[in-house]
This record gives sequence, C-alpha cells and structure tokens, in this order.
Amino acid sequence: MRPLTPWLRLAHTTSTRKDHATHAAHLRMIDDFELVLQLEDSCWIWSGHDGGSVDIGPGELAFIPPNFLHGWANEPGGHLAVHFDLHAQPEMPAMRNIRHTGEVVARKPLPFVPLFVLDEPLAEPDAPPLVLPLVTKLRAPGLWRERLAPLVELYSRRATRSLHAMLRTAEIVGWALRTLAEDAAQAGVGQETQTDERIMALVRKLDLPGESGLDERPSVDALAEKAGMGLTAFREAFLKTMGRGPRQYLEERRIERAARALAETDRKILEIAEAEGYADPYHFSRVFRRVVGQSPRQYRAAMRGR
Repeated sequence: MRPLTPWLRLAHTTSTRKDHATHAAHLRMIDDFELVLQLEDSCWIWSGHDGGSVDIGPGELAFIPPNFLHGWANEPGGHLAVHFDLHAQPEMPAMRNIRHTGEVVARKPLPFVPLFVLDEPLAEPDAPPLVLPLVTKLRAPGLWRERLAPLVELYSRRATRSLHAMLRTAEIVGWALRTLAEDAAQAGVGQETQTDERIMALVRKLDLPGESGLDERPSVDALAEKAGMGLTAFREAFLKTMGRGPRQYLEERRIERAARALAETDRKILEIAEAEGYADPYHFSRVFRRVVGQSPRQYRAAMRGR
C-alpha cells in the first residue's frame, strides 16, 4: 500500500457552441479521478452502473472515480475539468487514461444521485470514509473556479512535474475533496436520507473478508444479517446510502476483481470467471461488458497494449 501522492494528469476548460451540440454522450471509462465544474448553462452525466443520467447545472460539480462507466453530454455551455491520481501514476500520459466504448446514449434522468465511497487503505480502521455524490451543488462555485484555475494553468504550460506543481496539486486536490465532502453533507448527502452508518461500516468490512466474518462473495442475506437488519430495510438503506442495490454493488465488486486479474495476471478468462462464481463464461462476459463497457478479452488486450 502506498501513501497518498496526488498527481495532476490533465486540466482544461471546454466550451460547446449551440450549433456544435449533439445532446448525446459517448460512454467511456477513465483510469484516474476527474472533477468537472459546470461553468455555464446546463449539462448531464450518464451513469453506466445505473442506466440513467444526472443533470448538472451552473455551479455544480461532478466527481468521477476510476473505472466508472459514464458519459459527459455534448450540450451547449462550458466546464472546467481536472484529472488526477491519489496515488501517482507518472508513467501514464494525458489522454491515455481514457477508454472509449463506442456506445452513445441520450438523456434519461435518474430519480437519485449515485454515491461513491472514497476510502484509504492506510487510514485508521475506524476512520469514516468520504461519501461523494456523482453531482454536488457547491456552496461557493466562484471559489472552486478560483482554486482549480491554477491546475489548468500548470497543465497548459506542461509544468506538472516540477516540485512546485506537485506541491500545489497536493494542496488543491486535498482541499477539493475535503470541501466537496463538506458541500455534499451540507446539501443533505451523508445525513439520514442518504447515509446509514451500519451500511457504511459494512461496506468498509467487505475489503477485509477474513477479519469481518464475511465470505469473499457474501450473499445479500448474509450482509443484512451482518448489519443486524431485516432484508427489506437493508435493501432500502443500502440503496439510499450507496446509490445502488446490494446485489448490483456486490456484482460490481466481483467484476472489479476480475478486471484486476485480467490486467495483472495471465490466468485464463474461464478460470477468472469461475473464481468469481460465474460458472457460465457467456454470462460472465455479458455482465463484464455491462459493467466495464468492454468484453473481458477486449479489456485484457487494451490493458496489455497500454
């Protein structure tokens, strides 16, 4: 496990004229984190995990974690985007962090805003993680623009590898994530309508199956029992807290483990599928494509090519 080393990869501002808008989004995944501040007009972002979109207006910010299937709509307006690592990957150049799927989607509003749990392996075991929504209404959008602008300037000069730039990146990224969590909590995320501490504690324990008393691939019933909740109440609380149901969340975790094995080992795809509980390789391939946006074979080829 490595300590936090924030690293700036890409930062820019983009404007789209009305006559250039397509009102659609091309799905993609990224290998780092991205913050997108909407500067003017309105836009929407697609959540591949949830099969729908979330609107984003002026002064709102989108938080996009690694390996999250999403699409940013080509709507009139402007935004400021920053790509960064929490654990530096200096060998990955800008633009090589983006994987396009070729799929195009149209706006389809979701009834909720998906949430992400940002945790750190080196943190204290009982330290609460950051709960960050896909889209947050900021309390001081002008301050955000002012704080993120130096990163755009650093990248425009290709001066991201100086000691000054690295220290500035660490300072601004740290401020951004802390403030985003505070703004989200102020907006009601992390309170009773969204967050159940029993669910958050359970999610943290899923990374420690040997110590939590849970199997590596627990059932939804086992999770509800571990949380000390009835099955229906557990499902409702999990959906409010995580922005997706427990079954979908567990499936995504299995696919994430499979994706790491595809990228980091030479094991056969069938063997990796069986290790994650998929006896039918065709079913595994369908689920993998739905979550990742590529087939297992395409994903491995892309990662090996990189």
